[in-house]
Amino acid sequence: MISRFLAFFDRHGTRLLASGLFIGLILQPVAHAIWPLLPVLVFLLTAATMLRIEWPQVIAHARHPLRIGLLVLWALVISPVLVAAIVRILGVPAGLAQSLVLWAASPPLMSLPAIALLLGLDAALALLVMVAATFLVPLSLPPLLLGLMGLDLGIGIGPLMARLAVVVGGAGAAAGLLRWHLGRERLRRLGTEISGINVLLLVLFAVGVMDGISAHLLHEPLRVLGYCLAALGASLGLQAVSFLSFGWLGRSSALTMGLIGGNKNMAVVWASLGAAANSPDLMLYFACAQLPIYLLPAALAPIYRRLGATMARAAPAD
Repeated sequence: MISRFLAFFDRHGTRLLASGLFIGLILQPVAHAIWPLLPVLVFLLTAATMLRIEWPQVIAHARHPLRIGLLVLWALVISPVLVAAIVRILGVPAGLAQSLVLWAASPPLMSLPAIALLLGLDAALALLVMVAATFLVPLSLPPLLLGLMGLDLGIGIGPLMARLAVVVGGAGAAAGLLRWHLGRERLRRLGTEISGINVLLLVLFAVGVMDGISAHLLHEPLRVLGYCLAALGASLGLQAVSFLSFGWLGRSSALTMGLIGGNKNMAVVWASLGAAANSPDLMLYFACAQLPIYLLPAALAPIYRRLGATMARAAPAD
């Protein structure tokens, strides 16, 4: 029964992602109850994703440190500089402009390897870039935003890196213990169930981040619409530019870099923003930035497939 339930989530993953947002909007008490559990969901999702990734592929990517360094530089530095230039040219209002640049300067989503796996992209590359960028962002984000937008976030490098180490390192340790306990053959047979767990965790996260958004929609719908369009446009734009910029890496890596470029983790720096975290513009954009994360995989899956993504699923359990 449980295997069939998880297999359903695995088969319909991209469509179910979007459903989490709408469930959260409609059932606000449920979203409010899940909100405090978001850090736990991120930890579990990271660990479950690491179970499904082929580590020889991670090691193969790690043997090209200059290439990985270039990808991380693109994600943490070049992308926000590009976004800052565009918002200046377009004359975007200050609050929204700061939010867009903060989003672009954030590291890739911790759930990105799971989404890459769901779309048939290079989850090993996504994991390596995500981990490297996440640990380097305390060094890049404060001076970058101060220089681009005059925004002082007051981020403490040591405490932020310690929290990131607990999440990413702890999830890696948990995944390693499970790999050792289950063994390679049993993990292969449980591939569908683990993928279904990934999708279920992503859906629960989507429900939780919608806490309080219904009130915004009721009181200022046009402002919410504008921020949502900005978030969707920024994600699509950076995905396209990232894909085109890294075409020389090959189709699979370029598609993965597109996914990395357009899906950023604002939440990972949220706890360290200090007074800036109370900005209504930042809080609203943070919520609206979830739309591309959960809506675009389903919308873009046919394009990924046409461009060469491998949508094959793991063999079901016996």
